[in-house]
Amino acid sequence: MLKKVLQLAACAAAVLSIAACSEKLDAGASCPLLCPEQAISLRDTTIDAVDADTTVLGIPPIGSEQYLMLASHGDTLETRAIIRFDTLPQTFTDNAVDSTITHVDSAFLLTPIALPDSAHLPTAPFTIEAYDVDTVGSDTASAVLASLFRPNRFLGSRTFAPESLKDTLQVPISPDSVKLRVDSGQKLRVGLRIVSTKGVDLRIGTTTNSLPVTLKMFVATDSTATQPTVTPLSNTPSDQPFLAGPLADYTIVLKGTTTTPGTLLAVGGVPSRRSFLRFIVPSRIVDSTTVVRASLLLTQVPNRRVDATDSVFVYPLAVLAQPTVTNVANLLQFLGTTGQFGLDSLSLAPADSGLRSFEIVGLVRTWRNQSTTISPRAIALTSGGEGSVPGEIDFFSTKAPAAVRPRLRITYVPQTSYGLP
Repeated sequence: MLKKVLQLAACAAAVLSIAACSEKLDAGASCPLLCPEQAISLRDTTIDAVDADTTVLGIPPIGSEQYLMLASHGDTLETRAIIRFDTLPQTFTDNAVDSTITHVDSAFLLTPIALPDSAHLPTAPFTIEAYDVDTVGSDTASAVLASLFRPNRFLGSRTFAPESLKDTLQVPISPDSVKLRVDSGQKLRVGLRIVSTKGVDLRIGTTTNSLPVTLKMFVATDSTATQPTVTPLSNTPSDQPFLAGPLADYTIVLKGTTTTPGTLLAVGGVPSRRSFLRFIVPSRIVDSTTVVRASLLLTQVPNRRVDATDSVFVYPLAVLAQPTVTNVANLLQFLGTTGQFGLDSLSLAPADSGLRSFEIVGLVRTWRNQSTTISPRAIALTSGGEGSVPGEIDFFSTKAPAAVRPRLRITYVPQTSYGLP
């Protein structure tokens, strides 16, 4: 029995000895076989972005916004929303029988909104106005559509107090105008505008997020009748249904920042924008070492134009397009998903400044033993609420002074071979 106890004690001592050695990065001569006398060192390298970095406006394109933006901030920002009802019903169901619509008692636009929290409620009452924006002209051009918001095309309006907001707003529109289009088989295209004595912006549901603005028509006094509800639909361009579908509802920008200086990279804002960065990373680092950490280092520049103190999430995303795609606007539409490869994100206020670090080690590790023709060393920057949140985050680009240019810092362990002494 005593012999067994001594054997167990010896084994336990050996295990503790092995554990003690394994916790050391550089072992001593006391255990040369279990812990070779070889230090494991961490090394850092910092790589500047190549000068192909750029910002592209208008992404996502109109019709693919998660929310429509209604905004009015004086000379700084103004946007409007367009909703297309290209097919209107001419019948309704009454007592299980289809009947022709002969009159329209009333009509409303049922408008789902992203209800603001108490800190972001409008600071003054606001009015949503509706206009007829059907035209034979260029029907997606902001300048053309803006000219149609005039008195002789006015359809209706409603004023809302900030404290009265609910998740759906009802905006009445002219029943006679609706009836005229029902009778003639014409389409109804509505433009929405927001008006207030204070700066205001409101996010409206879309067909993209399955909460679109709908047209509710009251065509019968009988309580058993089914009152028609019409969802947005676009039939133009008629020969390109893949383009027509997304244009069921979209945002147009009348006033906004339409350029980004070459010394800056920008995300978010109105019109919405994304940025592109590329690095030349030596293969000896990604292929022949163990990458422990990788940080994308960007220096933020203050932007105080709109919603300067509101938080905007900034996301680095993997660029998935092959290098044969050379148009940056196209590259920025083939991206990984948010959080893919464990990529970091930061919540930033537009008015802030300073060095920002995004952890992207998960992406850098995917570059191991992959050629740049398969796995490009490129990163996209996007923002949360693209196209529906006015805040814009700016960073210095490669054209700025050297000290504030974008950089990639990689911490790695050089390849280590173990052998008998």
